[in-house]
Amino acid sequence: MKVWAYINPQTNTLCCALFPEAISSNVNAVEFDVSSPDDVILDNNTIRLKTDAEKLSEAKQKVINDLSQKITSYIFKYYPDVKQMSDDTDKENGESYLAYLGLDTMSIRKDIASLILSNSDFQTALNTLNQKYNSNNDNMVSYWFSQLLKVAYRKFFVFKVKQEYSTYLQQIQQATSLPLPSFDFKTPFPSLP
Repeated sequence: MKVWAYINPQTNTLCCALFPEAISSNVNAVEFDVSSPDDVILDNNTIRLKTDAEKLSEAKQKVINDLSQKITSYIFKYYPDVKQMSDDTDKENGESYLAYLGLDTMSIRKDIASLILSNSDFQTALNTLNQKYNSNNDNMVSYWFSQLLKVAYRKFFVFKVKQEYSTYLQQIQQATSLPLPSFDFKTPFPSLP
């Protein structure tokens, strides 16, 4: 598209017109062939086109901003802030209760992390914890193991989405030309009872 760029004498700002007739006769306009009027800039009182590097840099920043909003929306869609805070409280209460009973919460944390990292399903992980730490089949202990596991699986979901974000961010930052790729998060939210 053609645009006619000029400095508005009253406001001293850059303006672009789509038709030469739209510019008053006492104003000097520069004609450009552009993809978008946004490609024209005022640089030290000189009207010029953005360089490819400037366009790429702006596009990267926009995609990064969009990606940042996408990750927040994606996480909160499945794991709202209120639930995250509730989970933090459950984790604290559960660990306090288990510690009160004399169970080693650091070992339990390590076992939960190990079970999740090995892709154990929820029921298998719960059974493993109960076999190791709950020989009396205490329902309250089993309940708190269940809560701690649910929290851990949801927190691991957030961790995996953030890893996905980092991969996408790196791809954007390493891009050398336009158009930039678009990204959608694919990490599934865990299916929990």
